[in-house]
Amino acid sequence: MRVLGERRAPGVAGEVVESPAQLREALARARAHTVDGKPYLLDVQVARRGVGWAEKPWVPPIRLAAIRRKRV
Repeated sequence: MRVLGERRAPGVAGEVVESPAQLREALARARAHTVDGKPYLLDVQVARRGVGWAEKPWVPPIRLAAIRRKRV
């Protein structure tokens, strides 16, 4: 999903990063903008792999009540 065009406000620079090789240069450009006090948007594309990403993201079950020491 690319959000750069949808989320970029007028006057905000940014770019889409599609590979790890592009990331270092993109971060350098982003840092140069932010040092000058300007916002910069990086839309970094991440590959999602595995069974959990086929239909929906996998979220581990969190059951804090079972591990709490203090009962309320």
